[in-house]
Amino acid sequence: MIFGTPSFELQALLDAAVDAVILIDSHGRVEVFNHAAERLFGYDAADVVGRNVTMLMVDKDRTTHDAYLERYHRTGVPHIIGIGREVRGRRKDGSVFLAILSVGRIANAVPPRYVGFLQDLTLREQALAAVVRERDRANRYLEAVQTILLALSIEGRITLINRKGCEVLGREENELIGLNWFDCALPGNERDAGMARFREFLVTGSNRPYYSESRIQVRDGTRRLIAWRYVAVADPDGGISGILCSGDDVTDARRAEAEARESREQMMHVSRLATMGEMAAGISHELNQPLAAITTYAQAARRLLGASGDADEDVSDALEQIAAQALRAGEIIRRLRSLVRNRESQRESTQINALIQELGTLTRADARLHDVRVTLELMEGLPSLELDSIQIQQVLLNLVRNAVQSLQHSESSEREVVISTGLSADGDVEIRVCDTGSGVSSDMLDRLFLPFATTKIDGTGLGLAISRSIIEAHKGKLSYEGNIPRGACFSIRLPTPRDPRP
Repeated sequence: MIFGTPSFELQALLDAAVDAVILIDSHGRVEVFNHAAERLFGYDAADVVGRNVTMLMVDKDRTTHDAYLERYHRTGVPHIIGIGREVRGRRKDGSVFLAILSVGRIANAVPPRYVGFLQDLTLREQALAAVVRERDRANRYLEAVQTILLALSIEGRITLINRKGCEVLGREENELIGLNWFDCALPGNERDAGMARFREFLVTGSNRPYYSESRIQVRDGTRRLIAWRYVAVADPDGGISGILCSGDDVTDARRAEAEARESREQMMHVSRLATMGEMAAGISHELNQPLAAITTYAQAARRLLGASGDADEDVSDALEQIAAQALRAGEIIRRLRSLVRNRESQRESTQINALIQELGTLTRADARLHDVRVTLELMEGLPSLELDSIQIQQVLLNLVRNAVQSLQHSESSEREVVISTGLSADGDVEIRVCDTGSGVSSDMLDRLFLPFATTKIDGTGLGLAISRSIIEAHKGKLSYEGNIPRGACFSIRLPTPRDPRP
């Protein structure tokens, strides 16, 4: 054969090979160049056979190849033969690619001949490069997000934590990887509960995310409140191989919420005090009546006891009236004290009609001073609601007070405020406070519930704004509409407990 031209059978076998196969003689000249080699290098076999194999190499390998071959012939010590390694080849178009080269000597060939097998690693290299790019991009995402990202093994050990997590904990990543999360990050009094939640999540194996809030302890000993979201990481067998957690530091947000809530409660308290101050004249008049009656009946009882004859029955009646009037005055004072007392919001099951009737003493006191009639139209059988009764009474007192003031310029016979209760079409409890005054002017409608919006000379403009915030905190709605034929009507809608059954 010329340059070792193979038989037809051998050539067919070589051309069927997936890897490139190249045979060279002792001088490095190519004898066989199969189809896979043609596809890999872009040369036809005729262009390569008879030429030195270095034409397929990059410059670095081209200059040393013949020296390697000569040294092997001289010493018999292999440097490439029998050892697979990564090399770079050059295609006909000049492009370079990575391949695995395995070289072997053909036994009993004199002079020596060699066969080389090349496996193209271009796709593998591209895949690895893509993996590296995705990993680097994922790492950039991990480092860029302002959320704690944490991966835990099923034993609770840290397998991944991002920069934000290290910042919050005040520790380096290499300090944390491999540590038990619950021992190194949770306060001592919360570790058992945290581990119990973790184990429960592992046992349930739920595919749905799990949410919780817990405190972690940072290096300086301070504690931060973290809102966590957990998801299970599945293994190939469908089990759980670990837990991936994302956490938001909500310490400052919760503190701000608490401060805002405290400020709202203080504002509500101030508003109640202001309302009581505005109603002071009517309340003092209401108190004066039972106190004057107490004085009168007490004097009468004393005269009757000093007079001759049988006065026991008259004295008994007088003393009974004294007791009744004292109770009336005491009830007014009790309502005042409960309304002006500053305390945290407390919700309990409440009958709305009873709450309105309880408020009647104070509302009628202010109304009588201004010659206004207050009428109650209360629907029976309304469901109980979970309410802060003091806050709801504050809203009602404010609405009634506004209604009474709006009637100052109306005729005495037309001064009326109606407080009614009922059910809306969708089952909510509805309270309406309607008057027969002048109503709300059109230029005030858009600003009616905004803070500091008022038409009163000495008003703060906070009453309706605070009232709406109270009702919205109860998941309700406070709205306004014109009364017919004249006046204003404020409506409060409070949701009733829904039946949980389908």
